[in-house]
Amino acid sequence: MIEAAPTPLIDTTLVTLAALTLGMVLEMFRPLRTSVVDLRRWLNNGGLALLTYLSNHLLGTLIAGALVYRVGPISSLGLSAQPLWLQLAVTFILFELARYAIHVAMHKVPLLWRIHAVHHADNEMDISTAFRHHPIEGALSALPLAGLVLLLSAAPAALLAYRACDLVMAVLTHTNVAVPRRLEGLLRFLLVTPAFHRTHHMAEQRFTDSNYGLSVPWFDYLFGTYQQTTEAQQQQAAIGLDTHTANEQRLDGMLIAPFVTRRATESTSDS
Repeated sequence: MIEAAPTPLIDTTLVTLAALTLGMVLEMFRPLRTSVVDLRRWLNNGGLALLTYLSNHLLGTLIAGALVYRVGPISSLGLSAQPLWLQLAVTFILFELARYAIHVAMHKVPLLWRIHAVHHADNEMDISTAFRHHPIEGALSALPLAGLVLLLSAAPAALLAYRACDLVMAVLTHTNVAVPRRLEGLLRFLLVTPAFHRTHHMAEQRFTDSNYGLSVPWFDYLFGTYQQTTEAQQQQAAIGLDTHTANEQRLDGMLIAPFVTRRATESTSDS
């Protein structure tokens, strides 16, 4: 995702750190699955996150800000003239729909899946998985989203509010956390929960190709891509992919993984 201008960089970084701290505390006190902390895995995921941040969130933010403030809106939608609450609502819904569509494309288009598979190849799922994205993935996702920014011409405050929400949800939905069942049952109609997204990271194909929503589950319900799993399945199911080698769990391996030749059956997540 992209910010509206260069100035919110510090603010969004603080939001990310706050979400990271909250997620780590939740994982400590309410873990879904017992796991041994693998410092090497965390360092590799963290290293990839740093490279992605530097290549996308810094440079991409500057470019997006220049487009919004120098080029200006490219349509007559005039969303900036509407009340802020309406700008927030429209921005949230349209960005979530766009990101749902991009996520589906990442799974269905072979070349895109090669890149997105780096994220899914993590054989454990915890807060560090949230930051495990290939730098190219962020750059490719930013292109249609930058176009949406220009099309909407929403106030920077609306874009920044969505960005903050997106950051928090991206971190929390990847946490290894057991949400109380009653609360889980209520939340999953409104928000993507850790259990909802963990299903998407399960190794079994029908689950990998489901639950594409990133902050809200509405479009999975609407387009029939929702899959429900039990808490027992959540605790026992294998996570990740069997198509990537141990070397491709290292930082250098993750960076070159999209360019490694694989069997034809591995070209997309639903092959």
